[in-house]
Amino acid sequence: MEIKEMDLEQVETRLAEVKDLLHTDGADLDALEAEIRSLKERRAEINADIEKRKAEINDVINNGVEVETFEKEEVRKTMELKELRNTQDYINAYAEYIKGNDKQVRQLITENAGESVTGNRIAVPTYVEDRIWTDWANSPILSRIRKVFIEGNYKVGYEASATGAVFHEEGTNAPNEEQLVINYVEFIAKYLKKWIKVSDTVMALKGQAFIDYLFDEFGHQIALALENAIVAEIEASSLTADVTHAIDADATLYGLGALSDEATNPVVIISKANYVAIKAQRTSAGIRVEDPFEGLEVLFNNTATGVLVGDLDGVVANFPEGMDFKYIVDDKSLAEQDLIKIVGKLLVAVHLVRPNGFALVKPQA
Repeated sequence: MEIKEMDLEQVETRLAEVKDLLHTDGADLDALEAEIRSLKERRAEINADIEKRKAEINDVINNGVEVETFEKEEVRKTMELKELRNTQDYINAYAEYIKGNDKQVRQLITENAGESVTGNRIAVPTYVEDRIWTDWANSPILSRIRKVFIEGNYKVGYEASATGAVFHEEGTNAPNEEQLVINYVEFIAKYLKKWIKVSDTVMALKGQAFIDYLFDEFGHQIALALENAIVAEIEASSLTADVTHAIDADATLYGLGALSDEATNPVVIISKANYVAIKAQRTSAGIRVEDPFEGLEVLFNNTATGVLVGDLDGVVANFPEGMDFKYIVDDKSLAEQDLIKIVGKLLVAVHLVRPNGFALVKPQA
């Protein structure tokens, strides 16, 4: 597929693949770097288009501009699914689909986008997709990890060990063959879930009002749970360097020294309590320590047990069903209370795939 024809998920997936290819033997580095530049340009174009559509949607919401429905159009035409997903009709139909009625959204897709719908893979409205990407872009942790969208389980290889290159004098015996050991990280996705009870009044909300309600309830909590899962994965990973040192003004420095050369854009992930404890240690032997974090950006996560130093580009998250949340609506089990149970879930697997891409600095247990 041409890069100019890719959507955002395809661009992110290909970027992750190309970055992995950079570390393979015989890779054409110039060609791969050129492709990375093209992919990033395409991503910028898509993000610019997203911002434009958001502005248009906000104009409709704020200024009361009437959105024509398909029934008002005198001439029906087959449109691209992407265009259809940006209509008010589709937003309203998708809200009903979440509630359990998929007839309207399937009919819209079949009649207006010329596509048949099989299974439960109903595309989200573009404004929902935009909101997911915008919310995640505002997360300092989620915005830095690599995201792929591969259905099912898959493995990522990494170089566990390798003998280095050596100088070879002409006419002497050939150098020994490289001893290369490749290990693998297996991605097996699990659901992050949250559920709530709502009243019939909430279920009576229509279209965007109903979808916004769900995102307000689920979006932040699921994103926060994924951030915590990333921190837990880094701390537990065998690829993380363990550094025994006090949580003090030198902790970041020791963590930085344990990183591999591939960790080119390191940050510090730390709880606010440990951040305050380190900042309070302003002096060492009478010499003021101006920046105990060595100029690195500090990202807060209160589940971090020590000082994490590393490059989040070495963390990969796979979303087999995409990054949009899936919902299950149960209007039976709590019917006697006039309540409806809504379960929100996101299928994801996340792992550190770069040896010594992170260091965990903490005192000896």
